[in-house]
Amino acid sequence: MKSFIRIAALVVFIVSCAGLAYYYVQDYIDDRHQAEIDALRGMQDVEIPDVLSEYAALYNENYDTIGWLKIEGTNIDNVVMYAPHIYEKYLRTDFYGEHNTRGCLYIAENCDIFKSDNLIIYGHNMSDGSMFGTLMNFVKESFYEEHKTFTFDTIYEKQTYEVVAAIKTAIPPADADVFRYYEYVGEDDAEMFSQYVSFIEENRLYDTGVELQEGDSILTLSTCAYHTDQGRFILVARKIS
Repeated sequence: MKSFIRIAALVVFIVSCAGLAYYYVQDYIDDRHQAEIDALRGMQDVEIPDVLSEYAALYNENYDTIGWLKIEGTNIDNVVMYAPHIYEKYLRTDFYGEHNTRGCLYIAENCDIFKSDNLIIYGHNMSDGSMFGTLMNFVKESFYEEHKTFTFDTIYEKQTYEVVAAIKTAIPPADADVFRYYEYVGEDDAEMFSQYVSFIEENRLYDTGVELQEGDSILTLSTCAYHTDQGRFILVARKIS
């Protein structure tokens, strides 16, 4: 009986110590986070401009709204979302936060809307032509010849882009030592920029005569394609105004 009491007392002691340790650790983490928050307050890292009036209502409805993409000759005339802290939030979620197989067009989480030299926009290749269902019109050079530019406005700035390349590619195996276009977001990475340019030259479907230069603001539109397993079709463009 005494042995049982000693064991029970020991268990209670251990549990109490564990509880105290948890609260001490949690207090430490909370204090550290508060210090980080205090440091961020007033930090002038990026000056956020005002939202353009024509996108204000969209932004007020959903603060993840980041812009609008429109490509003449396609069905692409859509709001673009950006939720950097939630992986693939809009893959199967609509503008109003409801589950939807179409999802929304959205900027990749690893992009920084204010700092990245290459913004990547994902969208489903829907069979009904919605989202990026007509992006592959650019497979044909004849279509490109009539649609060399398009607009992608952020909620802060109107922008026009010219097409650099249309590319059919694929997601490589996880253990493959190859360049992955979806990992390049710029931010003064000269080596990866060079790899990206080489990737474009090696895989472009036709010559547009447009070349990327260091410092360009790049937009990469990416969707699924079915020419091979894990196929992808991407359209690369550079900002001209």
